[in-house]
Amino acid sequence: MSPEIIFFILSSIFLLVASIFDLRTREVPDYLSYSFILSILGISLLYSVSISFFFFLYALAGAAIFFTLSYILYRTKQMGGADVKIFTAIGAMFANQMLWNIPLLAFFSLLVLSIGSLYTFSWALVLYMKNRVAANKKAKEFLAEKRKYRLALVFLGVVVLVIAFYIENTQLQILIASAALLIIVSFYLFIFIRVVESLHFIKKIPIEQLTEGDWLAKEVRVHGKLICSTKEPCIDKKQIDALKKANIEEVFIKVGIPFVPAIFLTTVTTFILFFLYGIL
Repeated sequence: MSPEIIFFILSSIFLLVASIFDLRTREVPDYLSYSFILSILGISLLYSVSISFFFFLYALAGAAIFFTLSYILYRTKQMGGADVKIFTAIGAMFANQMLWNIPLLAFFSLLVLSIGSLYTFSWALVLYMKNRVAANKKAKEFLAEKRKYRLALVFLGVVVLVIAFYIENTQLQILIASAALLIIVSFYLFIFIRVVESLHFIKKIPIEQLTEGDWLAKEVRVHGKLICSTKEPCIDKKQIDALKKANIEEVFIKVGIPFVPAIFLTTVTTFILFFLYGIL
């Protein structure tokens, strides 16, 4: 049996179970994530014995690259720790495959950006519409707060559109016009994300419910002294103990969208593309 089929079966099971955990509890157990990484690396090592040791070395390189990229996103609070581990395993899994003489990891990266963006936007849109009265009110507040930026960006977008109108090269004209529209749309998308985040992703919880791995949304100070900072990627045991020692009763945390289902869909899509076109 080819390693791709084994990887497909293995990753489908792991990611399906991880998706269920993520949807229900917003957490993926460490034992599941680490088992996924070790399983992929272990199978790669076994196949390297019969194929080439480079098979395992490429798997390690893919894991290292994806770990580095996802860890940067983790440090900037764009993804959780479980996502980093899962991406590390996927980096190892797709490191040896090519599609149309292009690394399969490149296809996966493009797909996770497109599918992940659509998934995140759809999730946020449902949350917005679920509480649209409060969301519209909050949007008006943010728009009023950023009125100068909004006017400046709209003015800039209009100027760029006028410039595009006088360009004779059609392709360049379309490109510049698209950039102008993107300038305007990106601002309103930023407002949309802030509204959804403020209403659904920022929560005040009792200190007893705070767990390691939670994202702190607002820094905690007592008499001007900083107890916990939002610059850290997530809460650890030391910070929880410091909060309890300072008699802090409640904190604000940021709750993210469960993203593992999007990774699951992207992985399956990548395998389908590979099976249809990569091994014919």
